[in-house]
Amino acid sequence: MDFLIHLWKPIVASGVGVWIASALAWMVIGHHKKDRDAIPGGPEGEQAFMDAVTRLNIRPGNYGFPDFCQNDNLPPAERKQAMKALRQPQGLLRVWAPTNMGLNMALTFLFYLVTSAVIGYLAWTVLPHTATPTAAPAAAATADGASMFWKVFQVTGTAGILAYCFASFPNDLWFQKKRRAMAMDWLDGIVFGLVTGAVFAGLWPG
Repeated sequence: MDFLIHLWKPIVASGVGVWIASALAWMVIGHHKKDRDAIPGGPEGEQAFMDAVTRLNIRPGNYGFPDFCQNDNLPPAERKQAMKALRQPQGLLRVWAPTNMGLNMALTFLFYLVTSAVIGYLAWTVLPHTATPTAAPAAAATADGASMFWKVFQVTGTAGILAYCFASFPNDLWFQKKRRAMAMDWLDGIVFGLVTGAVFAGLWPG
């Protein structure tokens, strides 16, 4: 845990930076506004759908239709046939509980903070973190400092992009997330990774 003593500043600062970038992405820039399609039929169709959810007393949760797990106890051959016979349409329905903005924003920041801590741990194990010798000529020290900045940026920025872009891809693929929404999430992830890399590089000790 020694890395936390030396890297707490870039960990906290990058967590804050990504949190701010995320807030700007979702509440100011507006490129996520087309992540989801409206229910067909205009306001009337939307109201009819919401009335149906209310009438069926569908509580907050994640639902699959038809029930993909209803045949899990069948023998393998019968289960395979039952899966082939699943009726259409198929999909997922997520019904929200009332949104607690304060709690969600706090948990989001905690996620970014923990992610930055893991990235800091990785960087601390693979990058040099000793101070530049004071006896070195000024030009050489400047060159070494610039080189170190870009090396830290390379490692932590790449780790940030991996963390924020790739983890959700298998689920997005299997559960048919809208391709545009996936692209916008990747765009956000690249920005978040670059912010993380820049902060760590700027505040790297030694």
